[in-house]
Amino acid sequence: MSSVNEEVVAGAGAEWFFFHGGPGAPRYGGDPTKHAVDHDTETFVREVLQNANDQGIDDETVEVTFRFVDLEGDALKEFLKALGWGEGLHPRLQSVVESGRGDQYAELLERLDDPEDEEPSLRLLVVEDRNTTGLTGGWGEDSNYAALVRDELYSNKRGENAGGSYGVGKSVLWTFSGASTVVFNSNPIGDTIEHPQTTRLIGRAKLPTHTFGDGDQDYQGAGWLCVPEETETGVRPSSVRGREARALAERLHVDRPRVSGTSVLIAGFRDPTRDAEPTLETLSDEFVEAAIKYFWPAMYRGDLRVTVETSSGTTRADLGEAETIRPFVECYADRYADNEELEAPGDVAGYDFPIEIPRRTDGSPTSDGSVRLAARLTGPTDDETLVNHVALFRGSGMVVKYLDQRRVAFGDRNFHAVLAAGSARAEGAPDLGDREVDRFLRFAEPPTHDEWHSTENLREQYKYGFRSALERMFDDVREGLRNLVSRPLHGGTGRIDRLGDKFPVHGEGRRMRLGNGSEEAFSLDASTRFDDGRWVVDGTVEPLVEHTGWRSEVSLVTLGEDGRADRRVELESLSTDSDSVDTEFTDESAALVASESTGVVTFEGRSVSLGIDDADLVGETRLELEATIAVEDES
Repeated sequence: MSSVNEEVVAGAGAEWFFFHGGPGAPRYGGDPTKHAVDHDTETFVREVLQNANDQGIDDETVEVTFRFVDLEGDALKEFLKALGWGEGLHPRLQSVVESGRGDQYAELLERLDDPEDEEPSLRLLVVEDRNTTGLTGGWGEDSNYAALVRDELYSNKRGENAGGSYGVGKSVLWTFSGASTVVFNSNPIGDTIEHPQTTRLIGRAKLPTHTFGDGDQDYQGAGWLCVPEETETGVRPSSVRGREARALAERLHVDRPRVSGTSVLIAGFRDPTRDAEPTLETLSDEFVEAAIKYFWPAMYRGDLRVTVETSSGTTRADLGEAETIRPFVECYADRYADNEELEAPGDVAGYDFPIEIPRRTDGSPTSDGSVRLAARLTGPTDDETLVNHVALFRGSGMVVKYLDQRRVAFGDRNFHAVLAAGSARAEGAPDLGDREVDRFLRFAEPPTHDEWHSTENLREQYKYGFRSALERMFDDVREGLRNLVSRPLHGGTGRIDRLGDKFPVHGEGRRMRLGNGSEEAFSLDASTRFDDGRWVVDGTVEPLVEHTGWRSEVSLVTLGEDGRADRRVELESLSTDSDSVDTEFTDESAALVASESTGVVTFEGRSVSLGIDDADLVGETRLELEATIAVEDES
């Protein structure tokens, strides 16, 4: 076989159509949206699943299958013939390569046209979703069909639970195609899921501006495998329909069952961030891991089911086999557990805290809502890959980010936590506040959907106050975690957590509440410095309620490169300005023990000599200050 570039007519009724450039027409160097997000395998899975999940039908489980197909020999020839390769795509890709703007296409063309290669091959990826709306609407409408096959940087998603609002996530489909070519075969929803509308198929290529044909005619970059249709405003691409669409879909390996949804073919699938093509087994594992990592909330709620098919078999994304994610799933499942504190590994405790959402820019009022923070105490058998992280997610069921909160961990009390917002917060039906929070946080996501922060979308949608609302929310997350993770002691508990980046820094005061959260129990203030080869700790402890005695433990912990507690630093001395306070020492900490008459106490502690005089060589050390108070039993 000398080449696969032989007779090349697309399926009956379908042909490649590109708009002419014309004199003075703008030129395109490629797909502009591909620079808006990172394009690795994990991002690809996130964006594809988000788009499918957003099109789900109420009360139905969205099913998504990633199907890898490697073609060679006659099967490859037949596929390329159906795709309109020889007289349609191939010469256009060649033109782009010759213009110096298509290095990625050069590798593909060289591989398929190599006369020395007896069996050239091509990898396809088909993404099939079921129980979704499919590509509804027409070319000239504001529809999900037009948003996907016509528009750029535009999203028609309107629901509060929708995952995206920028319209750039779909760019991964073309970026992961070695030919920048994608084919859609869809059964748009009809009266029922099992009785969809007529099948429609259309392909879309996103190439740079190129010349083609006699006279070196300029063409714009976007092209469609379609049925060109004459209209009053000129030619426009139309879908192949019905029986012809189903026949062409079968030849292109993108055929699907007769249920509502869409199958997407990515021609020449490859990871643009990799030098070498991974094995199908590796890709299967990576797709399953990414699906579980970012969509376990949707899977847990029964909203999403994901499988990966290769020539070796089928793998299902199973939460029961995902050890990295299991602690988060258990934390979310028990987020309303009747616990006030974390005592034993596996315990879950949490609480709701409010979000004050500003008025919308059109002047309409908004309903304040709340989010649910829950933390699970890590056990010895738990996977530690994402220990001391918080999974942030809302009603769309996708984890936006695993927020690193390792510096909040208290000694050896590590945790996994969730911040469930919007319709993901409530156990039952979401209320008006949940829906408002979903909308607010949706517009707080950048095009990459991996943060909640101030965005241009927020500024356009809400009046002044949206930035401070987000800042307060994350302040509450950090403070809430500190209170949840602190050691459970009777009365009021708390801690000071201030870090020095190799050099110690002064800490700020913090007020701690009684264990029931009803009243502030302590004002704690402390700082550290490195002096003459030792850590020196200065601080004050002030009880704020009537008491029969109190105790405050002081400890120093060195931190590893990952920010996690490494080992304790022994305190050699601890003194106070009060005769009514005793000191106690253990291997891990020192303690101030005060009697009933004791009020505010100033203390100073010094560690054992570290044998190092240069503070630059000491590394990071964290001061932990915890207090407990004895109060009268009012019962």
